[in-house]
Amino acid sequence: MRRIPRATYFTALAAAGALVIGGAAIAAGDTTPESGSSGGAAPKAASSAFALADPDTVLGEDGKYVTYGTTVPAGSGERCEGAPTGELFVPVLVHGSGNDVGMTDCASGDAMPGGPGAWAEPGTAVWAPGAVRYGERYVMYYTASRKGTGNPGQKCIGRAVSDSARGPFTDAGEWACPPAGRWAIDPNPFVSDGTLYVTYRDDAITAGDETGISTVRTDAEGRAIWDTRRDALKSTDIAWDDKNISGSTHVVENPSMWKGTDGHWYLAYAGNNWDSDRYATGIADCGTTPVPDSRCTPVGEGVERPYFGYTGATGLNPLKGLPENHRGPGGMDVFSAADGSPRVVWHWWDGSTRFPMTGVLAQGANGFSVN
Repeated sequence: MRRIPRATYFTALAAAGALVIGGAAIAAGDTTPESGSSGGAAPKAASSAFALADPDTVLGEDGKYVTYGTTVPAGSGERCEGAPTGELFVPVLVHGSGNDVGMTDCASGDAMPGGPGAWAEPGTAVWAPGAVRYGERYVMYYTASRKGTGNPGQKCIGRAVSDSARGPFTDAGEWACPPAGRWAIDPNPFVSDGTLYVTYRDDAITAGDETGISTVRTDAEGRAIWDTRRDALKSTDIAWDDKNISGSTHVVENPSMWKGTDGHWYLAYAGNNWDSDRYATGIADCGTTPVPDSRCTPVGEGVERPYFGYTGATGLNPLKGLPENHRGPGGMDVFSAADGSPRVVWHWWDGSTRFPMTGVLAQGANGFSVN
């Protein structure tokens, strides 16, 4: 299998019956603004000067928001007062409160100090962690290189748990690692009706240069119940994933599932080269169950063009743009604000580095939009 050039990243509650998407819709606690809060202003998009790829946001137990991302090396990005100055395996950005999500320009700490678990290649970076509050603890899924396969090696998914959104997370072992060296990356957990699910990029459902996305239900400990796994999307389902690409891998990745106002489950996913203006976000309709009965259907002319993307000449003619119209917007994660309303976090690319932004996700007669 030809590898995606992502190694250059580093040369990166559910109470029973509750619906939680990418985080917990719990009542806010401390409403004192930390960083990134606009002090009660109407919800709006917020950007960060902290370089961070593959962001994932949850509402913490203290009512503040926590955004994680791919490993950043020592000397990269501003550290908040008292934060570690070395490598951050899972950077923690703390921001906003209540329904004001905001964003921050500094990292407060490392959610996984010491790096991935013993199942992984020692000292290798963590990619695209995703966390959710499940019961009284937080469960995180993350990507690392499998031990014995080198660096970058075979990318697989591990599981970790913590009593706090800020960590530290304790590794609970390897969670998914396909046969024949195929990759499993970019896990995104979510909770529906008291049950935990994970959506992730799953190359085991494709062959050669193609990639795919799967969704699976877990048990009470977050371990996959593999006979519930279903294909959600394959790169062969769309045509814009390989338009003008460098390399040959047909990329669909960084998935996130959420339930729309119409009762349907939707899948946001990224496609094309991450280090280009073309990296963009698609949306697909997955039907009325969190594990789709059949593969999800791209919406908004989604076979031929992305839903959200850079609207400049070097983009892929997306259906809609995003706030500030930055290049290469992808890795979009849908999560809940304190009042349960849907929000999103994504990263964009400035030609060498990626930065996170948050926004408000809306669904109406004209489809989805981000404000």
